[in-house]
Amino acid sequence: MAEKTKLWYLQGINLFQGMDEKSMMAMNSNSRMISNKKKEIIYFPEETSNTIYILKEGKIKISRLAEDGRETTLDLLGPGQIFGESALLGQETHSNTAVVVEDAVICAMNKDMFREIMDMSPQLNLSISKFIGFRLKRIEAHIEDLVFKNAEERVVAFLKRYANNFGKELADRIIVRPFLTHQEIAELTATARQTVNTVLNQLATDGIIDYSRRFFAIIDKSWLPKS
Repeated sequence: MAEKTKLWYLQGINLFQGMDEKSMMAMNSNSRMISNKKKEIIYFPEETSNTIYILKEGKIKISRLAEDGRETTLDLLGPGQIFGESALLGQETHSNTAVVVEDAVICAMNKDMFREIMDMSPQLNLSISKFIGFRLKRIEAHIEDLVFKNAEERVVAFLKRYANNFGKELADRIIVRPFLTHQEIAELTATARQTVNTVLNQLATDGIIDYSRRFFAIIDKSWLPKS
C-alpha cells in the first residue's frame, strides 16, 4: 500500500487528531497496513503480545474462550479503534482472540515504537488512556448484559450499542451498512439465532427498526438512549 495512502488512513483516525507532524510522520514510517478477510484470526490467546493494531476499515470481534470451550464476546470494534492494547499494559501474551467479522484494513505497529510515539505526543498519550478506560467500561456493560439480562433483552441492548457505535445519522433514521447476519448477532449476544430473528421481526413490526442483509436502520430515534 502506498505511503500516501497509509498516511491518509492514519490522519483520518480520531485518536490521532491533534498529534504534531513529527509524531504523525513517525507513526506513518514505522507502521504497516494489512488487509484481512472475514473470519481471519488476528491473534489467539497466549500468543506473544508485541503489536498494536489500529482498525481503519471493517469490524473486529474480541472474545475469550472459557475452559469448557464456550466463547464469550467481549467487544465488537469498528473503524478508528485500536486493539491489542494489552501490550501497552505490560502483558506479554494475549488473553483474548481477535477475529475479523467484516473485511478489514488494519494498521499494525510494534508496541515499543508505539510507546515511543506516545512519549513524543502528550495528546496521543491522553487519547489512548481515555480510549482504554472507555473500552473497559464498554466491556463491563456487555458482561453485565450477559449476567443480568434475558436473551431478548441482550439482543435489544446489543442492537442499541451497535447503532450508537457504528451508525450514521441521517435526517429520518440512523443507519449501519452492512448488517451482521442473524447467526453473528446470536454469537455476539450468547443467544439462539431464532431469538435474534424474533426480536428483529418484532422491532420491525413495531416500526422501530428496518433491516436487510445490506443495512440496519433505527427509524424511531427515541428508541436509543440519549448519549
